[in-house]
Amino acid sequence: MYKNNRKEHLYSVALKLFLTKRYEGVSISDIEKASGMTRGAISYYGKDKLGLFYNVIKHCLVDKQNLDYKMNPTPPRSLQEFIDNYIQGCRETLENLRDIDRSVTNGSRGYMALILQICDFFPDLNEQYLTNRNNELLRWIEIINLAIREKEIRADIDVLATAKSFMNIFYGQSFLDALSVGLNVMDLKLQFQNLYNLLKR
Repeated sequence: MYKNNRKEHLYSVALKLFLTKRYEGVSISDIEKASGMTRGAISYYGKDKLGLFYNVIKHCLVDKQNLDYKMNPTPPRSLQEFIDNYIQGCRETLENLRDIDRSVTNGSRGYMALILQICDFFPDLNEQYLTNRNNELLRWIEIINLAIREKEIRADIDVLATAKSFMNIFYGQSFLDALSVGLNVMDLKLQFQNLYNLLKR
């Protein structure tokens, strides 16, 4: 197994355990058994359980959930294209969670629980996560302004409030769906499309 593959394998296994059992319920022995790696090999990627947890959270939830990572790198030409790319990014995130463990029917719940644990364990990662969210808001503002300039949508709207509305739809839907069976991407798409239709000229 190549070095990078070892890291991805370990982080994927550890993420699955942290998703399903939370931090407190996972031991290094559990990670050894699930990954097939020795304690010494695991310690290369985190000096102890907390260090490994930090690295897994940073890699899987902070870095990979940055909008620049999740979405098509080609700049969108319209608000509609941005929405489509955003939905596709959500779909791929959920598929990645399912790939970690097909028995996890509600990856959203575990994902939300991990995000909340960031606040408890790692203030610096929480700051990075919040920076990602602020950058996401700026991206929505940028694409909405482009859509106004290109006459794709009406000009008589509050750009900041509209950008926040799109984000609130996503985060609200994610939270509510986490209480049941996990994020319903089709429902999210319908809600985005409904708001978009209200904005159209």
